[in-house]
Amino acid sequence: MKMKLILTIMYMVVALFAAHLWAADAPVKKGKARGSSLSKIDKSTKLAYEGGTLPLTTTPVVGTPTRKYNTTFKPGAEKLGPDEIRVTILGSGDPFVKRSQSSASVLIEVGNEQHDFFFFDLGSGALANFDGLKLPVTSTTKVFLTHLHSDHMGDLPTLLGSLAKSGRRDPVEVWGPAGETKELGTLAFAQHLEAAMAWDYLSMNGHPGQSGARLIPTEVPYDKPATVYERNGVKISSFPVIHIMNGAVGYRLDYKGSSVVFTGDTRPSKTTIEACKGGVDLLIHETFPSATVFSKKANVPKEQAELVVNYAHTSPSMAGKVFKRAGARMSVMWHLVVDHETVGPAYQEMRSQYDGPVTIAQDLTVFNITRNAVVVRQAIIDPVAWPVIGKSNVSGPPLSKPVNPPDWWAGALITD
Repeated sequence: MKMKLILTIMYMVVALFAAHLWAADAPVKKGKARGSSLSKIDKSTKLAYEGGTLPLTTTPVVGTPTRKYNTTFKPGAEKLGPDEIRVTILGSGDPFVKRSQSSASVLIEVGNEQHDFFFFDLGSGALANFDGLKLPVTSTTKVFLTHLHSDHMGDLPTLLGSLAKSGRRDPVEVWGPAGETKELGTLAFAQHLEAAMAWDYLSMNGHPGQSGARLIPTEVPYDKPATVYERNGVKISSFPVIHIMNGAVGYRLDYKGSSVVFTGDTRPSKTTIEACKGGVDLLIHETFPSATVFSKKANVPKEQAELVVNYAHTSPSMAGKVFKRAGARMSVMWHLVVDHETVGPAYQEMRSQYDGPVTIAQDLTVFNITRNAVVVRQAIIDPVAWPVIGKSNVSGPPLSKPVNPPDWWAGALITD
């Protein structure tokens, strides 16, 4: 009897262990995630800046992935599939940049032979997150700006100067909206930025990266949709959005049957719904806290908060209405201040209008997109990363010789 009991217990242990292994190898079913996931999002939810490793979504997997994904994304540990898109939120925050959230930026990688990747906006702090992803600094050559607010382009001088010093030899192509007048457009912005960085550029005489410290700007229409990029199987289109004044756009990227729409800053807009027609896998839509929450958090009068939220941006409830009309496989609330007093109300207000899959973006939220599934995770990056050097189109010696040292240095320099 005793031996029978022991055998029974051993059988149960083996069965439970086998079931655990089977579950780990089994395909993820629609709407289910392997491992832990959030059952709710409220003021008690652990956030990324506190060490939380779960994305802010109750639906971390939509569809049925055909490959396994780790619970968290670790740069360099996963090869991107040839038909796959990976989207990483480099900056999820608003104009008030902080350690917990960099300002506006989204990185999109595609699985083509060139392993192209694209920056959509490049707000302050975004490149610190990018550098930890261990992607080639030599390929940081394609930037799409939605508009010229500083929180959407504050890291462009760093990209232009510092990453050229870190190994990029090819110039940076920048697409951005035209303005109602020339001085309000991306061409003028690029020219003035290069002029402002004249000392930085001249100091790179003799450095191989000097050729990479140049911009090649292209303006896109602010008042109509347009196809603005078609290379290596990637198509990027722009569309006008409603944000304060003319000169703001959103973008749609299509690759191998999968698609991403990124609005930049906008009020709820029919042009966004049009951009999602034909189906979209991931819609990244700006979302500000409600005027009530914003007034309290930003220490501004309610009337001013109403103007900011409802006449320049999109409230959580209106974001929910947009999500419902757009019908994306996964929708993202982006540009939202993420703390314990904002995420709960914002999520609940959005849920009053929409019950589909939604993620609140944090810095380093990652979306893997295939025709079969959308998988959401948080990335864990290397905080002390060094540059990764890949291939460059520019080769040969530096453009110029180093500048001659000023005469007074000879007597002022400490050499012993």
